[in-house]
Amino acid sequence: MDPVALTAVIAAAAFVVVFSALLAVRALRRRARKGLFVREGFGRHAVPAGVGGGDVRKPDVAARKERKERHGRLYALGIVVAGIFGTLAMRLWSLQMISGSSYQRQAEQNMTSEASIPAPRGRILDRNGEVLVGNRPFLCVMAPKSALDDPVLVGLLSLVLGIPKGVVRGKLRNDSLGVQANRVLATDVSMEMVAFIREHQRIFPGVEVVERTVRTYPHGRLAAHSLGYIGPVSEADLRLPNPSIAYEGDDYVGKSGAEFAFEGVLQGTRGTRTYRVDVEGNPVALLSESPPQGGSDVCLTIDLELQKATDRIIGEVLVSSHQKGFVHANAGALVCLDIEDGGVLASSSYPSYDPGELATGISDELWEELTREGSGYPLNDRVIAGLYPAASTFKAFMALAGLAHGVIGGGTQATCTGLWEGYGEKWPQKCWIWPSGHGTLGLEEAINQSCDVFFYEVGAAFYERWEEASDEERTDELQDFLKTWGFGSVTGVDIPGEAEGRVPDADWKRAAFSATPEGAQWQPGDMSNMSIGQGDLLITPLQLANGYAGIARRKMLRPHLFHRVLNDEGELVVAGAPEESEVQPVIDDAAIARVEDGLRRVIARTGGAFDLLPVQVAGKTGTAEVAAAQADFSWFVGFAPAEAPKYCVACLVEQAGDGSSAAVLGVQHTLAAIYGVDAGEIVVTEGSRER
Repeated sequence: MDPVALTAVIAAAAFVVVFSALLAVRALRRRARKGLFVREGFGRHAVPAGVGGGDVRKPDVAARKERKERHGRLYALGIVVAGIFGTLAMRLWSLQMISGSSYQRQAEQNMTSEASIPAPRGRILDRNGEVLVGNRPFLCVMAPKSALDDPVLVGLLSLVLGIPKGVVRGKLRNDSLGVQANRVLATDVSMEMVAFIREHQRIFPGVEVVERTVRTYPHGRLAAHSLGYIGPVSEADLRLPNPSIAYEGDDYVGKSGAEFAFEGVLQGTRGTRTYRVDVEGNPVALLSESPPQGGSDVCLTIDLELQKATDRIIGEVLVSSHQKGFVHANAGALVCLDIEDGGVLASSSYPSYDPGELATGISDELWEELTREGSGYPLNDRVIAGLYPAASTFKAFMALAGLAHGVIGGGTQATCTGLWEGYGEKWPQKCWIWPSGHGTLGLEEAINQSCDVFFYEVGAAFYERWEEASDEERTDELQDFLKTWGFGSVTGVDIPGEAEGRVPDADWKRAAFSATPEGAQWQPGDMSNMSIGQGDLLITPLQLANGYAGIARRKMLRPHLFHRVLNDEGELVVAGAPEESEVQPVIDDAAIARVEDGLRRVIARTGGAFDLLPVQVAGKTGTAEVAAAQADFSWFVGFAPAEAPKYCVACLVEQAGDGSSAAVLGVQHTLAAIYGVDAGEIVVTEGSRER
């Protein structure tokens, strides 16, 4: 029978039994009274002789009414008493038979409690299995929260660990860990501290020394921005909905880079310890223990040896730029992509930081050092988040746009005198070679010579088509085409912090300059400036590298750092695979072949270390003009082998002059490292001053 129905039956039965018992008692009492007493109102008095029966007293009506009321009250009382006993019986049955097992479990739980054990994070490896981020064991001192009630113990801990009493109390009060979990008071403690505590365990009741792991970075600052760093879990982290991970207050979590992106794989599963506790909830004995399970290892697409090379190269380019007189050349970016699958083989952003210094939390002093003005903002990943004018590296995409929309034909030429007056004499625009000029040239040679005048003409033709179209038919055909090559949107790389960049158009300018209506109009100069990679156009080094990789492979892929996941036995769990980008250009092989011809000519004209390589390279210089108070930014991008592209390298050096003097060295020496060629010393030269 259903337990609820059975309980109701038992309650009803108890009611009937109790009520019947009350009725039986009443009946017995009436019988006893009838045998022992003469009922009032019917007794006989002594009567004189001669008095007849007519003088016998009659029953008192009032007395009978009173007896009747008394009987009613007795019945009501009986019902109430029976109901009470029935309820008690029902409750007793419920407690004993239905909820008994539940209360027994609760009682057992009140006698025991569980505390969790942190799990080591998985390692981060390069594509060949070399350790980029590992773990090392360390000793930490822990104590139960109940130590707060012992001022002598708090004082001893403060003295031995060398931390103020207030800090000890604050750590003991940490309520994010649960009552039974021991609190971490000090990490990475010395063996002298450990020996003293263990030798004097009697005066340190409940205090234990346990082994934990801390992140290690065997190569220091190497690839710091790609790897990222960890830090103590924050209140915001604890509130984040992540069904796969139940964070606790002493966890460390990924804060940036791969540590953040692959947190769900790297974070292990906590173990548990079950304690028997006293009435106050303090643990008195360890009953059982299940060990923690470490996180899985994540292999990145990064090649350790190539990453070492690019970190060294970008630093040496900046040093040489200083020696050449570019004293403000203090930052740069260098990235190498695998053209075949979009994997990031190396990514160097300068200045950098040591993630090991952040592995146990960031002090106020360190945070100030990393973020103050003049620091160079080393936490910023310039590869994916640095926004710069594209300069002449953008001319390859302008050429493809002109070919796709008929602005450039097979015989299109322009005559460069060093000065372009296509918008009238009032608004002249110079070529970088001014005042001499390039003469008459076609597309391929315009790319090679980086002729601004040729591309001013391309931009002007797009503006004329835009202006002449009606409002209903007007489209941003140039900007829309450029966006299909990944500009103006994130590439989708699988680490956080990527910037979108900007491809300006009339709507953007109207919104950006809404406070100044005169400046909010889309002007012809906006289009011609964008045609040489200047104006309001902004890109990231990763976007540029991915765009050129798209030219080389005839398809846009999402760049990525994820390569594969390995379990604790080194077995493959998940393997990465190339993913197509959300944006895809319409590919015209003939158009791309013409652009590649121009890019090969650039390398042939540049020479230098390119001549030492065993393969042909295609590439482009760029010199970005920025604020008047700053020197030009140096760009170079190239891919190799030109006939069967495998590697694409982009380099940006802030305030280091033109692209043929500084950034070109970053690309040359990276390709030399890939092909095992000694390219000699990195020395920044005067350059050609070309944009």
